Amino acid sequence: MASPSSPAVEIRESAEGFILLHHGEKIYLNGAAIDDATALPNVRQLDHAIRFDHLKRAGGNAARLKADKQVLDEAHKRGIAGVVDLILEGERDGMDWNNDAQVQAQAERALALVRELKDHPALLMWIIGNELDYIPPDEPYNPRIWERLDELAVAIKAIDPKHPVLTIVGSSQFETKIKEITEKAPHLDLLGLNGYGELGKIAGLTHAHFPKPYIITEWGPTGHWEVARTTWGAPIEETSSEKAAAIHARYRDVVLADKQRCLGSFLFYWADKQETTHTWYGLYCEDQMTEGMDTMAHFWTGQSPANQAPRVKALTVDGSTDKTNLVLKPGQACEAALAASDPDGDTLTYTWDIRPEVVIPDGNYAGRKEKRSPILEGLTKGNGAKASFTVPEKEGAYRLFVTVRDGKGSIGYANFPFYVSATGELPEATKRYL
Repeated sequence: MASPSSPAVEIRESAEGFILLHHGEKIYLNGAAIDDATALPNVRQLDHAIRFDHLKRAGGNAARLKADKQVLDEAHKRGIAGVVDLILEGERDGMDWNNDAQVQAQAERALALVRELKDHPALLMWIIGNELDYIPPDEPYNPRIWERLDELAVAIKAIDPKHPVLTIVGSSQFETKIKEITEKAPHLDLLGLNGYGELGKIAGLTHAHFPKPYIITEWGPTGHWEVARTTWGAPIEETSSEKAAAIHARYRDVVLADKQRCLGSFLFYWADKQETTHTWYGLYCEDQMTEGMDTMAHFWTGQSPANQAPRVKALTVDGSTDKTNLVLKPGQACEAALAASDPDGDTLTYTWDIRPEVVIPDGNYAGRKEKRSPILEGLTKGNGAKASFTVPEKEGAYRLFVTVRDGKGSIGYANFPFYVSATGELPEATKRYL
């Protein structure tokens, strides 16, 4: 057991690789992102206690959290360690890394939180900024960012030498960023990676170029920018079961595969979130649990949860599974069907609805400017595995959504994008969602 003067959290290098010690005991981070680093207004927050309870029951031991004493208190009650976000503004928010006064004012806000929370028993690490390098495409970020973050890391360590400090980067321009961080931010103890379809690639580059350990601070289903698209540019979303399969493969083949450098991961997102659709990233859907959570529970505990989510095989419209080019006429009558099953043999119920495609506003980042699309009432008929629907009268892009419930707190889902055109043909200049 560590002495009272030992660091609360320590990273050591062994013959097998890097290990993380929490009060002298080895810990591997089985975690989830509970609070988004950017405090998004479009996240439906379940009570923290409920989400922590579900995470603990699934075998989780850590969460990525905002710097808030009440949240940390709730985590500590349930034995959940907190990797804590000190939320910083980046260039996309108007930060000028060359402006000493602006940088210093932001640093002081972060250091005030460090002073307040540094002795909290749930605290594991400090995160200084989430994807601060991300700005609109084709605009270069200011490379001085890494020097500024290194200065902040030094200041944090002067106040709190007992907890490691990291920053988080996303997958864009990744190899360049890794090399710059290695050179310009030597006081970071480790690095946080956010990655989805490219998770394996960026983990490999980190292992190759960054001499210290890393944690995967955000990962999950394939990102909306990484999937196939319809002919009018709408991203085609995976079903809940396809997402669970992707989560399984990425955890097995990327997270667990690097036993030398990776200290664990945080699955995104342990909430119900709007980003592209209301179902894309949240591991909860309508406050119900999903198959992706079952997948992680099996990894973390070695067994499936007592109640498992419904499995979704395929969604069809008029017998077709091809989601790339469904163009329908206003008022047209269609038939839809969902092939689904329940591993526990539970009776399933189905809900169908049609919603307009979410229009992505300029300057959108991580969905924070998006609004959930309203359900268009009276267009669907049926509450079983098959349903009929009437195509909306207004021209434009839509999705048919279906959710399947087991009545015991778990859910599966799918959606089918379609375009409404008076001629039955796709009009010109429709790639508005790219």
